[in-house]
Amino acid sequence: MAIIETINGRNKTYTGLRRVIEYILRDDKTKLGLYSGYNCDADNAYNDFVMTKRNYNKETGRQYIHFVQSFSNREEIKPETAKAIVDELVLFHKFNGFQVVYATHTDTDNLHTHFVLNTVNLHDGMKWKMSKEELQELKDYSDQICRKYNLMITHGKKGMHLNRGEYRSKAKERSWKYELYLVVKEARKYATSRDDFIFKLNKLGYQVNWTDNRKYITFINPQGKKCRNRKLYPPEIFTKEALEKRFELNVQQQNKRIADAKFENLLSAIKLIESDNSMDGSHNNYPLSSMESTSKQDDILNAKQNKGLNWDKEKSRDEEM
Repeated sequence: MAIIETINGRNKTYTGLRRVIEYILRDDKTKLGLYSGYNCDADNAYNDFVMTKRNYNKETGRQYIHFVQSFSNREEIKPETAKAIVDELVLFHKFNGFQVVYATHTDTDNLHTHFVLNTVNLHDGMKWKMSKEELQELKDYSDQICRKYNLMITHGKKGMHLNRGEYRSKAKERSWKYELYLVVKEARKYATSRDDFIFKLNKLGYQVNWTDNRKYITFINPQGKKCRNRKLYPPEIFTKEALEKRFELNVQQQNKRIADAKFENLLSAIKLIESDNSMDGSHNNYPLSSMESTSKQDDILNAKQNKGLNWDKEKSRDEEM
């Protein structure tokens, strides 16, 4: 998958803003059809950015934010696909109201897209702010989009890759670790305490070894395979401390009765998939992976339940929290 990085530099002048926009749109790096604008005209982006700043009398401080989404040179991806991925990426909720100009560059071995964001919101004049957690949400959203294109998974700046065979294994629901990741992520979404988290994982068929005298949490899947929390990606959201903070946030932001009802819907959806599998003779040990990947998930859940779990909507709500 793609790596997203921010490029930090001195960017407090209009000269710097003009230069970075001119750079990403250079003819020797991109071409017509591989660049675009979100909430602005790409060919007139500099003027659009400046007009917004002047309208709100916010011409000082940081003038732009510069991101790069890059792909491995081992990845089989066309420039048009890389551009299409960013077309979706700029729809991420954090970009609402902000002007973005972006361009896919084809002048190096690894395909990459630059996107430059105006620091003043077009709609309300608010200045851009992004926490580490929100940056991680953006990266996770990027991964979701890339997964739709069956792209290679890439972790970290040095590009630790899963080979295409391993990725196909994930796509075909043969990865017990990916299923574990989805299970833990769902329990994390609805749990309000450590005990509640462990209870929900037990309900999903997983055992948990979480003790105060051990640094890491160990998860055990229904087949007895073990995995520590530091092996889940991104590891920083699955530490003991991060999980405890998430539980506290859930208490503040969720109605426990509704959260438990949603979790019960998830259990019901899993049972429906397992029931369908038993009827057709198939054996699928990874129902959450199946729910994520199948295009029929809404039909399965909504046809057999009055209030089926809409996986995509639930994922979006989790990202917004």
